[in-house]
Amino acid sequence: MAFGNRGRKCAHYAILLGMIGVGAVETASAQSRTHLEEFVNGFPRVVAQNAREADMATLLAGGDAAAYFNVRASEFLPTAILPVRPPVLPLGDSPVPEIGSIEAETINFGTLTLDDFLATPESYLQGFIVVHRGDVLFERYPRMRREDYHLWMSNAKVTASLVIDLLVDEGKIDETATLSTYVPAFEGTPTGTVTVREVLDMTTGLNSDENPETRSDPDSIALRMFLAEFGMPHNGEVETLVDVLKDAELTRKPGEAFQYASASTQLLVLLAEAVEGKQWADIFDERVWSKIGAEAPLQVHLTPDGIAVAHGLLSSNLRDLARFGMLYTPSWHRVAVERIVSEEMVERIQSGVRSTEFFLGGYNGPAFQFAFNDDTMLSNSRQWDIVWPDGDMWKGGLMTQGLYVSPDRDLVIAYYSVNVPDRSIDRFLRPIATSDLINKR
Repeated sequence: MAFGNRGRKCAHYAILLGMIGVGAVETASAQSRTHLEEFVNGFPRVVAQNAREADMATLLAGGDAAAYFNVRASEFLPTAILPVRPPVLPLGDSPVPEIGSIEAETINFGTLTLDDFLATPESYLQGFIVVHRGDVLFERYPRMRREDYHLWMSNAKVTASLVIDLLVDEGKIDETATLSTYVPAFEGTPTGTVTVREVLDMTTGLNSDENPETRSDPDSIALRMFLAEFGMPHNGEVETLVDVLKDAELTRKPGEAFQYASASTQLLVLLAEAVEGKQWADIFDERVWSKIGAEAPLQVHLTPDGIAVAHGLLSSNLRDLARFGMLYTPSWHRVAVERIVSEEMVERIQSGVRSTEFFLGGYNGPAFQFAFNDDTMLSNSRQWDIVWPDGDMWKGGLMTQGLYVSPDRDLVIAYYSVNVPDRSIDRFLRPIATSDLINKR
């Protein structure tokens, strides 16, 4: 890795590395921006050089360096490559261009149609796809090529919960058991007393959560974890991910509050590795990716000591992200050689939500409501950020990546962006999902 000036902008780095996709909106600083249309066919040498010399705050702030990092992450981090296995299962093609006429009230541009928003250079929206019953209804790449890789950011968190749910179904994990039951490294620590279910739902009570206070505290567990993942020193010492997580302390009763934390996702990674005795990338490949008829290999980016950063650093093309989402729908057979996500798993996500009051009791629930301009959502569940009363689910990422899945409608919407301060694209998802273009098709 070649991160320039690793010690500077520590607080700014902490703010941006939360990767929740919403909480950093009001704190992200303005960055020099080039319209992404200029980068579709490649980056000028100076942009690539500046990105390689940038600190992590800059790489995640939504500017030109971030645009480069999002599609070239394997140049910055150790990366496991999960190969494609035949057969590639093609998606169907059944265009419904009227989807582009659906309107939403955007954050900065007033009421726009989806077509108009996608055409707005300042949206920094790169790719958007709608798949219904295995057929692509709407697909646009205004600022990237269809085959380009792109970071999932926090969309990746649900890959970790899926692996744990598979192990739960096999009886290898009891979600009411504590982490120390399976991960000896956490024996005798507060982290070890938290149950698997509390980790899945981000209700651990540990001080590893992400909010403006913890992201600006140079000694917070959240910041120290991010530094460890990128091999960057804390107080002059490069720590390991496990050692940082062992230092977490309980600040409230587990299960009492929704505390968004990338650390919770990394605990799931370590849990899976301890139970299976394998690296997480190999577990995910064996149980999930090798069974998907993907178009291209999946990139799993790693810490310096080889731990998958499954809370945010996976890369694929957009169609393959949509294929992953389709595993949760009745059209799973259109993208996989065998069923991976069972009906019981989907039911656990949909029925595992707590109350809306619980969801709104912390920092992140209200931020999600603002992003969608929607107060009908219920709560989070098993690493999914939002579950609605109709069972639809959504996971978002830092620079406005997103994965919307409607199991009952057999619908998936996926998108990539490089835009930290404006998540207006999220506001089109529910209008699309609830429109007659989908429900009367």
